[in-house]
Amino acid sequence: MTAKAFDQSDMVFLYVTVPDMEVARLIGGGAVRERLAACANILPQMTAIYEWNGDVEEEDEFVVILKTAPTKAAELAGWVSDHHPYDVPCILEVPLGRGNGPYVEWLQGQVRTDTAVN
Repeated sequence: MTAKAFDQSDMVFLYVTVPDMEVARLIGGGAVRERLAACANILPQMTAIYEWNGDVEEEDEFVVILKTAPTKAAELAGWVSDHHPYDVPCILEVPLGRGNGPYVEWLQGQVRTDTAVN
Protein backbone atom coordinates (compact mmCIF):
# COMPACT_ATOMS: atom_id res chain seq x y z
CA MET A 1 0.00 0.00 0.00
CA THR A 2 1.32 3.41 -0.91
CA ALA A 3 1.08 6.41 1.39
CA LYS A 4 -1.29 7.94 -1.16
CA ALA A 5 -3.74 5.03 -0.78
CA PHE A 6 -3.80 5.59 2.99
CA ASP A 7 -5.97 8.70 3.09
CA GLN A 8 -7.92 10.66 5.66
CA SER A 9 -11.23 8.93 6.35
CA ASP A 10 -14.56 10.70 6.61
CA MET A 11 -16.16 7.84 8.54
CA VAL A 12 -16.92 7.06 12.18
CA PHE A 13 -17.50 3.99 14.32
CA LEU A 14 -20.41 3.63 16.68
CA TYR A 15 -19.27 1.43 19.56
CA VAL A 16 -22.26 -0.35 21.09
CA THR A 17 -22.39 -2.92 23.88
CA VAL A 18 -25.19 -5.49 24.01
CA PRO A 19 -26.16 -8.38 26.31
CA ASP A 20 -25.92 -11.28 23.84
CA MET A 21 -25.38 -12.47 20.28
CA GLU A 22 -29.10 -12.29 19.43
CA VAL A 23 -29.21 -8.56 20.16
CA ALA A 24 -25.84 -8.03 18.47
CA ARG A 25 -27.16 -9.61 15.26
CA LEU A 26 -30.42 -7.67 15.48
CA ILE A 27 -28.61 -4.36 15.80
CA GLY A 28 -25.78 -5.11 13.36
CA GLY A 29 -27.98 -6.65 10.69
CA GLY A 30 -30.75 -4.10 11.07
CA ALA A 31 -28.40 -1.13 10.84
CA VAL A 32 -26.86 -2.52 7.63
CA ARG A 33 -30.26 -3.40 6.11
CA GLU A 34 -31.49 0.14 6.86
CA ARG A 35 -28.29 1.47 5.20
CA LEU A 36 -27.49 3.45 8.33
CA ALA A 37 -24.24 1.49 8.69
CA ALA A 38 -22.01 0.17 5.94
CA CYS A 39 -20.78 -2.73 8.01
CA ALA A 40 -21.12 -4.21 11.49
CA ASN A 41 -18.50 -6.15 13.41
CA ILE A 42 -19.53 -8.26 16.39
CA LEU A 43 -16.89 -8.96 18.99
CA PRO A 44 -17.93 -11.89 21.16
CA GLN A 45 -18.07 -12.00 24.87
CA MET A 46 -16.25 -9.60 27.12
CA THR A 47 -16.73 -8.80 30.79
CA ALA A 48 -18.14 -5.41 31.77
CA ILE A 49 -17.68 -4.13 35.31
CA TYR A 50 -19.61 -1.01 36.24
CA GLU A 51 -21.56 0.66 39.01
CA TRP A 52 -25.34 0.71 38.69
CA ASN A 53 -27.72 1.94 41.40
CA GLY A 54 -24.95 1.88 44.02
CA ASP A 55 -23.82 -1.70 43.32
CA VAL A 56 -20.79 -2.87 41.37
CA GLU A 57 -22.06 -5.18 38.64
CA GLU A 58 -20.22 -7.67 36.46
CA GLU A 59 -21.87 -8.93 33.28
CA ASP A 60 -20.93 -10.64 30.04
CA GLU A 61 -21.52 -8.42 27.02
CA PHE A 62 -20.81 -8.33 23.30
CA VAL A 63 -19.50 -5.36 21.32
CA VAL A 64 -21.01 -4.21 18.03
CA ILE A 65 -18.92 -1.81 15.97
CA LEU A 66 -20.98 -0.01 13.35
CA LYS A 67 -19.16 1.81 10.53
CA THR A 68 -20.99 4.84 9.20
CA ALA A 69 -20.74 8.37 7.86
CA PRO A 70 -20.63 11.22 10.38
CA THR A 71 -23.80 12.62 8.80
CA LYS A 72 -25.62 9.36 9.66
CA ALA A 73 -24.20 8.84 13.17
CA ALA A 74 -27.02 10.59 15.08
CA GLU A 75 -29.73 8.82 13.07
CA LEU A 76 -27.97 5.48 13.56
CA ALA A 77 -27.58 6.13 17.30
CA GLY A 78 -31.32 6.82 17.54
CA TRP A 79 -32.14 3.65 15.61
CA VAL A 80 -29.85 1.59 17.87
CA SER A 81 -31.40 3.13 20.98
CA ASP A 82 -34.91 2.28 19.70
CA HIS A 83 -33.91 -1.39 19.19
CA HIS A 84 -31.73 -1.84 22.28
CA PRO A 85 -32.98 -3.66 25.40
CA TYR A 86 -30.95 -1.61 27.94
CA ASP A 87 -32.48 1.39 29.73
CA VAL A 88 -29.19 3.25 29.17
CA PRO A 89 -27.32 1.67 26.24
CA CYS A 90 -23.66 2.39 25.56
CA ILE A 91 -23.56 4.09 22.14
CA LEU A 92 -20.33 6.00 21.54
CA GLU A 93 -19.16 7.70 18.36
CA VAL A 94 -15.47 7.20 17.61
CA PRO A 95 -14.00 9.31 14.78
CA LEU A 96 -11.66 7.50 12.43
CA GLY A 97 -8.31 8.77 11.26
CA ARG A 98 -6.80 7.57 8.05
CA GLY A 99 -7.74 4.37 6.25
CA ASN A 100 -7.18 2.26 3.19
CA GLY A 101 -8.62 4.48 0.45
CA PRO A 102 -10.51 1.78 -1.52
CA TYR A 103 -12.05 0.36 1.68
CA VAL A 104 -13.14 3.80 2.91
CA GLU A 105 -14.70 4.47 -0.51
CA TRP A 106 -16.61 1.17 -0.28
CA LEU A 107 -17.85 2.07 3.22
CA GLN A 108 -19.06 5.46 2.01
CA GLY A 109 -20.85 3.86 -0.93
CA GLN A 110 -22.75 1.46 1.34
CA VAL A 111 -24.28 4.13 3.57
CA ARG A 112 -27.60 5.44 2.33
CA THR A 113 -27.71 9.02 1.15
CA ASP A 114 -30.68 11.32 1.61
CA THR A 115 -31.71 10.64 -1.98
CA ALA A 116 -31.44 6.82 -1.80
CA VAL A 117 -34.48 4.72 -2.57
CA ASN A 118 -35.31 2.19 0.17
